[in-house]
Amino acid sequence: MILLLGGTLDGRLAAVALAEKGRDVIYSSVSGYNAPKETEHLTCRAGALEENALEALIREQGISMLVDATHPYAKAASTGAMTAAKNTGVRYVRLERPGIEGLGVPTDAVIHFESYEGVVDYLKYHPGNILTTTGSRELVRYEALDKDRIFVRVLPTSKVIAECEALGYKPSRIIAMQGPFSQEMNVAMMHAFDIKYLTTKDSGDIGGVAEKISAAAECGVKVLCVDRPNLAYPEVCRTPEELVKLL
Repeated sequence: MILLLGGTLDGRLAAVALAEKGRDVIYSSVSGYNAPKETEHLTCRAGALEENALEALIREQGISMLVDATHPYAKAASTGAMTAAKNTGVRYVRLERPGIEGLGVPTDAVIHFESYEGVVDYLKYHPGNILTTTGSRELVRYEALDKDRIFVRVLPTSKVIAECEALGYKPSRIIAMQGPFSQEMNVAMMHAFDIKYLTTKDSGDIGGVAEKISAAAECGVKVLCVDRPNLAYPEVCRTPEELVKLL
C-alpha cells in the first residue's frame, strides 16, 4: 500500500497513474479539494496529519511506501513526512517538480532570495511599482513597504479580498483573478501598472512561473524569487511518469 501526500496537481496525477498500474494508493490532502476520483485501487482521505497521526496511519494501513507530493514550499509537511517514514521504517520518495532552472526560460533578470525578508530589504532601496504573485497568505511579509507601490495578485474570493483590505490595500491595488496566466496576460498587467519588480515563488511549470519570467524579460521587469526550502530528500522523482517508472 502506498500513501501519497498530495494537495497538488502533480500529486493527483501521480496517484491516478499509480492506481491505473494496479498499485493500491491512499491519497491524503489537507482539504480534500480537487481530490482524484476514487477507484478500485485508489482511496482518498482529507484532513491535516501531524507527525504522530501520520505515523499511526502508516502503521494502521500497512503502508510500505510514503510518496511526498506536497507543495514545494510546504517545508513542515515534508520534514514531518521524512521523520514519520524514518520512524516507521517505510520508504520515502519525494515528488518534486522541476524548478526555474529546468523551465527553459531566460533567467538573467531573476534575483534569488532565501527569504521574504531578503526580498523586502532589496525593495526598500529600489524604487518602482511591485507586482506580488506569492499569494495572499504572504502579504503580511510586505508590511514594511509603501502599499502605494504594490499591486497584489490574489484569488478572487471574498475572504481573500477582505484580507487584503484589512492589511490596508485599496481596491485599485488588488488584482483578484484566477490563473493560470499566459505570458500575454502577464505582459498586459506589467504594462498597465508600470511594474518594475515581480515577486514570485519557484513553484515550477504548474505554478505558471515560466510565463511570469518570460513576460518579465519582455517588459524589462526584475523577478525577485523566494527560493524553495533546502531539504535533504533521500530519494527524489521529478514527474509522475518518473515515479511510476521507479516503481
